[in-house]
Amino acid sequence: MISKIEKIGPFKIYTEKDRSGKQTKTVYFEYRPVVRFNPCSPQERRVACVELVELGYCNKGVAGRICGFHRNTVARLVQTKKLLGIEGLIKDDRGPKAPWKYIGDIRKGIKELLSEHPEWTDQEIAEEASRRLGEDISRSAVARIRAEGKEAKPNKDKEEYSLEELMELAKKAEEIDVRLHDSRQLTLNFEADPEFAKKSEEFKQEEAPCAQTETDRQLLKRLEEGQRNVFAGCLLHSLFLEEINFQGAFGDISSQDEAFYSQEETLKAIYYGLHIGLPSIEAHKLVNSTDLGLMLGRAGSPDEATIRLKLNQMAEQNPSRKLIDYFAQAFLRQGFIGPEVFYIDGHFLPYYGLSCIAKGYFTVRRSAHKGNIIYLISDLSGRPLFSITEGCEIDFRPIIERAAERLIQYGVDRPLLVFDRGGYGIHFFSQLQTKADFISWAKYLDSSQLQDIEYTSCLQCNDKRYLIGEKAKVIQESATTAKKDGRSERSQLEVRVVVFKEIDQGEPVAIYTCNTKRPAGEIAYFMLNRWGDSENLFKELLAKFHFDYHPGYDLNELKEQPLVDNPEVEIIKATVKNIKEQLGRLYYKKEQLTEGQKKKREEIEKQIEQLQQDVDRFTKKLAQLPDKVSVIDILKGQKMSLCDLEKKRIYDLIQMLAYNSRERLVEIFRSYYPDHRDVKPVLDMITKRAGYVKLHGQTLIVLLDWIQSRKHREAAQNFCHRINRMNPKLSGRMNFKLFFRVSTIPQNGG
Repeated sequence: MISKIEKIGPFKIYTEKDRSGKQTKTVYFEYRPVVRFNPCSPQERRVACVELVELGYCNKGVAGRICGFHRNTVARLVQTKKLLGIEGLIKDDRGPKAPWKYIGDIRKGIKELLSEHPEWTDQEIAEEASRRLGEDISRSAVARIRAEGKEAKPNKDKEEYSLEELMELAKKAEEIDVRLHDSRQLTLNFEADPEFAKKSEEFKQEEAPCAQTETDRQLLKRLEEGQRNVFAGCLLHSLFLEEINFQGAFGDISSQDEAFYSQEETLKAIYYGLHIGLPSIEAHKLVNSTDLGLMLGRAGSPDEATIRLKLNQMAEQNPSRKLIDYFAQAFLRQGFIGPEVFYIDGHFLPYYGLSCIAKGYFTVRRSAHKGNIIYLISDLSGRPLFSITEGCEIDFRPIIERAAERLIQYGVDRPLLVFDRGGYGIHFFSQLQTKADFISWAKYLDSSQLQDIEYTSCLQCNDKRYLIGEKAKVIQESATTAKKDGRSERSQLEVRVVVFKEIDQGEPVAIYTCNTKRPAGEIAYFMLNRWGDSENLFKELLAKFHFDYHPGYDLNELKEQPLVDNPEVEIIKATVKNIKEQLGRLYYKKEQLTEGQKKKREEIEKQIEQLQQDVDRFTKKLAQLPDKVSVIDILKGQKMSLCDLEKKRIYDLIQMLAYNSRERLVEIFRSYYPDHRDVKPVLDMITKRAGYVKLHGQTLIVLLDWIQSRKHREAAQNFCHRINRMNPKLSGRMNFKLFFRVSTIPQNGG
């Protein structure tokens, strides 16, 4: 029931009380709920107060009146949130900071007894202290003081600070950072290594880059002095971007606002963020913008809000298909992807967020689950060429056909496609074979039909040995399937049945293919390899590059689907119900009044009139609100973008670029570190190494920190020599040349 109604400025505040007596304040702006809080909870009042100010509904004075704070207190709360985050608002440091039951003299006497007789029990100490001090001392008090003494030393340096002390420390830290920023970097000794010093002198003869803005000039000045960068090793991944001409992909993709960060720089920020382990766009707020900005040739990197804005602008132009095609052709042109065979595998990406989206079958949970499906097209080594991301309502077979058409567009003549049983369909096979070859599992073929197979060759794959055989077979679809698809004639097709079975275990397994030129053993090898690198590709993408991250969803196909109940509607309906109950009580009171209580009657009628106006306005607002909405609409206060699936495609593309960049460096690093068991972890250690950077001429020297393991250090040094011979560049705003070196001195930075 409603216990109190207030009006403060443009806000209506209803205080409701449930059956247990718990109070809840709901603040309405233009008859829509904006915040709710328990007025008896200081923490909830603080959070609600700061939300009202930060969301721009009111100033600090009005927020303070609503939540019961002075405006100066509100200003301090907003500052606390800025410096210490939400935890600073929730933390309550009121009350005693230490045991207080006994005064100092009594505590001192107990401590002296504990020091004189450490072997005594707590009860013996309590009895003696009571006798000496003339006070009734309990055993539990002695135990508490004894434990306090034991914990005093280790906790002395870890004493918890108050909010005021934390805020003061935060301000002093900012002052020190401004005063001492980068001063230690002016004395870097890059000449400790004679060979390195000679190379540095050669670079100094080059003409320095030209600064476009004052910010660029400040960046160049800092780099010429030398500075530390925690992501120095990540600059090795710029080699791959240069090889595929990353810049060239954005020639025809314009941005609405290129004044600050270009779309190319925004996607580079995501690319390098993935390499340093950022799981999402939101995580960009956790990194040092100056360090990550160097990867872009900028003084700083874009924050999460800027990245989202730029991604939204890109998605409105639908550039994902063009970008995917550009980089896929670059991979094939550079020979990075083998054109021999292509694997098409669909992977369900479950969504645990708040949007209502189409459901698909999640094999891990073995149930229908909301999410999208991403189809990866990869080569024999498990390297992704491109991807197709669609909602769960799209069938697998049209995806296979689209992939074949795109491969032909990329210059692959009659591609060989390997896919799972989800693509099985005799009519589909007959259509697909006109443009591409396929390999897929056989269906509706029992072991009795394979008894006449003659095994003519052997194959070793994944540490297992197989017998290989083959025969020709005509397969025909059922009349029911043809009729279901609207065809009067049943499709049929002659296929090549390749059969393999393990030598030690006898069950034969059959494969269908329309390819007649490749040996049967090769066909079987291609299919068996699907369980190897092709499957491991997705696992690694998930584990290292967070492939299941969703920057957004497309709602084009979901407009007819039921959405979630609008929580604002529920809150308003509950408030209207409580107001009507209040009106009922007021009408009852009015009926009980006598004719002589005219003044009281007028007061009640005035209250009834005001409440009735509120009911009418709430009812009008209800008519304007949809009953069903996406929860994202509620939280963000805006319509969910219909370009969200496009953003997912772009983000998936950058994730695949990051994956392929790592694979490219692994390919080079194997020549200097032959131990295949940990070649990737050792390479990751190098590319995530911190170090120093210094600009000499046009060359940015990257000096990676000392590596303690001699085996790893020598491999890293040879690896850097090889990278340097490939003339790496940091393309973009500054177009730095890069020169990598591992420190030869056993300390950070050499």
